[in-house]
Amino acid sequence: MYDVIVVGAGPAGSAAALKAASLGAKTLVLERGSEPGAKNVSGAMVRVDDLKVFDVKSIPVEREVKRVRLVMGNSGEVQLEIRPRERLINVGRLKLDKWMASQAEGAGALVLTKTTALKLGPEGVITDRGEVQGKTIILAEGANALVSMGAGLRRDLTPEETVQTVKEVYSLNKDEVNKRLGLSSDQEGLSVRYLFQDPVPGAGFLYTYKDSIAFGIGVHMTSLISHKIRPQDVLEEVKRTLGIQELVKGFSLREYSAKIIPENGFPAWRPCHGNVFLAGDALGLVNPITFNGIGPAVISGALAGEYAVKGECHGYERALLGDRIVSQSVKLRPLVKELLREENMRSYISMATELSSSWVSGELSPDPVKRNSWRLFKHALLLMGAL
Repeated sequence: MYDVIVVGAGPAGSAAALKAASLGAKTLVLERGSEPGAKNVSGAMVRVDDLKVFDVKSIPVEREVKRVRLVMGNSGEVQLEIRPRERLINVGRLKLDKWMASQAEGAGALVLTKTTALKLGPEGVITDRGEVQGKTIILAEGANALVSMGAGLRRDLTPEETVQTVKEVYSLNKDEVNKRLGLSSDQEGLSVRYLFQDPVPGAGFLYTYKDSIAFGIGVHMTSLISHKIRPQDVLEEVKRTLGIQELVKGFSLREYSAKIIPENGFPAWRPCHGNVFLAGDALGLVNPITFNGIGPAVISGALAGEYAVKGECHGYERALLGDRIVSQSVKLRPLVKELLREENMRSYISMATELSSSWVSGELSPDPVKRNSWRLFKHALLLMGAL
C-alpha cells in the first residue's frame, strides 16, 4: 500500500512525487512510456524560477536564451527583440523529464515505467499490469486525461477549448545552428514567437538546441474545422512564407509531433475530489499568453504533492488560487478566449503591421488604432483584470 500514487512522470507528476516523497510519503509514479519524457513533445523554453521545487544547479540546459524575438505578419513584416531579465533556457523534454524524475527518485519515490494507468480502482489505480493500492492519487496524465475523464473528475475538451500544435525538430550541427541563427557561441540560445494570419490565424515558435532547431505552430481547433484544413498543411504554408524552409535547408528532420493545448480547466474543473488530485495539463493549467505550460505544471504538481500528503482537498484549491503563476493563467482565460477568435487575431496583426509600416515611411496614421478602438478598450479591461 502506497501513501501516494502519481499517474504520469512529466513535469507535474515528478514535482508531485518529489514533494510527497520529501514529506515522508511512500510514493509511486506510474509512467506509460519506456522512460520519463519518452511520450512528450520534444523541447521547450523554460523559466528557471518556475522550477524552484527542483535543485536546478544540474538542470540539462540545451542553450541559455539570451534573446526572445517576436515576429508578426505572414512574411515577418514586424520584428521585435527582447533581452530577458530572468534566466530562460531551451531544453529537450526527454532530458528534462528524466532529470525531474531522477530528483523524485532521489527523494525516495519509485518510478515504474512501461505501465499504463487504465482507471481508478476501489483501493488505488488499475493498470495494464494489475491493480496498485494507494491511499491518495495524483493524476498528472496530461491534456488527454483519460483516467480523470473516466472517473468523472473532469469532462473532455471541446473544439472551442482546444489549440492544436504540431512541431518539427531539424538536426545538423552546432556550428550550422550558430551560423544560421546568428548565435555567438554553443551556449547562446534564441527563442522566437510568431503571429501569422494565413492560411488561418495562429501562433508559432522556434527554439534553438545544441545541434538542432525546433519549429512549430498552434492553431485554434475551430479554425481548422471551419476552414477544413489540416494542421500539417498550416505548418508547411507558414514555414514557406516565414522563410523557415530556407532556414532548415540541409538539416535532417529528426522528429514530427503533435499535441493539444487546453484552453479551459481549473477552477471550472475541480482540482480534487476526496483522495484524488489533478495537476498540470490534466487540470488545464497553461498560460498561452506567455507560452508557459511547464511552469504552471510544476507549481501545481508540487502543491498537489504537498496537499495530497496532508489530505487537504480544499487547501489544495486555495493554494492554487493563491499562487501568482497559476492564478494569472486562470485570470487570463477570458482574454485568451477573445484573442483566439479569428477576427481579433487578424485585426491585431494587421494593426501592428500597418502602424509599423506607416511609422517607417514617416506618415504615421492613427487609422488602424481608430478602427480597433473598441476592441482595444475591451481587451485592455480584460488584461487589467488579470494582472
